[in-house]
Amino acid sequence: MDRRRSWKRTARAWGRRITKAVATVAIGAMLGFLVPTFVADYSPKPEVQARVAESPVARQFIDAYVHDDTATLDAMGVAAATKLQAARFRAEFARVEEPVHLGSYVGGGFTLHAYAAHVVLPDGSEDLRGWRVATSGGQAFLVDPPSDGQKP
Repeated sequence: MDRRRSWKRTARAWGRRITKAVATVAIGAMLGFLVPTFVADYSPKPEVQARVAESPVARQFIDAYVHDDTATLDAMGVAAATKLQAARFRAEFARVEEPVHLGSYVGGGFTLHAYAAHVVLPDGSEDLRGWRVATSGGQAFLVDPPSDGQKP
């Protein structure tokens, strides 16, 4: 009888040791998988989009727009409303510096370019103005920013 109890006690002891070893290996494997996964998920991602060059059509359009060059805008086939907007823009400011290309996005058969320019109002105060110009099929047009009701 003592042998049976002794054997049961030994079997339980070995069972606990094996259970602890298996649990330790399982926890180690889980941490070995989870820690690198979390690090990969929360580390900064490299920029997916490659740098996109500025479109000559977009540059020609924005230059004609800020300088109210109606001949160039007519040659580009720009809508009358945009030409009127360009005339109003030019009349509003005493000086408009050359627009700076901020960046581009290419996708879905069109390109989107962001521009900004330093402007001086007639009273001498200074400001920055920004535009988004979309090009598609050799045509360029302004993309109006969202109104206050549309902003996220």
